[in-house]
Amino acid sequence: MKSKCILLALLVTSITQAQNIFQDSFSAYNSGVDLNSQGTWSNNSSNPGGLGPAIGVFPNNADVLATPVAYADYGSSVNSVKISPDSDGCGTAFPAVTSGNLYVGFVLNLTNAQANNNSDFFRIMSGGNFNTTFRVYATPAPGAFFLGVSKGANGNQINFTSNALSYAQDHLIIIKYTQGSGNNDDLISVFVDPDFAMGEPSTATITNNIGLDQAGNLDRLCFRQNWTNGMPTGHAGLLSLALTWSDLAFSLSNVTFDSNSVLVSSENAKDGELTILSNVALNNASLKIFSINGVAIENKTISINASSNVIAINPIQATGYYIIELTANGKRFTQKIKVN
Repeated sequence: MKSKCILLALLVTSITQAQNIFQDSFSAYNSGVDLNSQGTWSNNSSNPGGLGPAIGVFPNNADVLATPVAYADYGSSVNSVKISPDSDGCGTAFPAVTSGNLYVGFVLNLTNAQANNNSDFFRIMSGGNFNTTFRVYATPAPGAFFLGVSKGANGNQINFTSNALSYAQDHLIIIKYTQGSGNNDDLISVFVDPDFAMGEPSTATITNNIGLDQAGNLDRLCFRQNWTNGMPTGHAGLLSLALTWSDLAFSLSNVTFDSNSVLVSSENAKDGELTILSNVALNNASLKIFSINGVAIENKTISINASSNVIAINPIQATGYYIIELTANGKRFTQKIKVN
């Protein structure tokens, strides 16, 4: 029986840099328990963003999940937040944006959507929990789902993606909210699965400018799920808010290369593969593997991405304990693994 030797990898939860105003990877939180009361998150309607706990007889609650999410050049995390019907309306505050553009990004992975277009699962609010600036929806397609967005009050026109999005896949969703000078000239632009490193695309996947503006003091958000009809099922993570496109990215360079940023699995070591999940990209890193009595059985130079990496190694046939040593940028990481 093969086993994994896993060292918990943590991302920095909130990084304030340049024009980024809020980030949460959820990876510093306890998984398997409620998001409510972790970090600044709350389902208490007396707190900014809180819209109340689950309402049904058998509530699911908005748990933190040990389910990774990732998107190229945007970020990666070992945790995410559960999306489900009859869960919490769990939200948080962020520094107010009173004019110009607000960019909101998150990675979304759904496994089911319901045929009810009046129930949003994510929203940004302005100055109060019940003054909603925009809402995000999901509705089913055959074996997939459409993503939708609307301005302001519930009942406004919802514009959906023309192409369906695959279930059980990490999708990067970036929403640009542009505040105009009038009462009904704000514009929502939604970009689905962009090539993030190439910058903001010239054409959005969806736009919507229908309805009165409820903006001017954008300062709170919520995964609003305390309802049953219309709520999708899945998970979301890597939530980021910024004033520019590029500043949405999770700054992996700020993560220390140590036991908090690397996870090693020896599950396939006998087959000549080592899996390394890293929160930092490393070029020309030295990888060494030692037997428990200090004999080197692997010594090579590798490069790894800020994601899951499968590294070819000499097959380890003998059952027992081994030491992994990874050295880069003047820092050294070691971990004991077991091969069965």
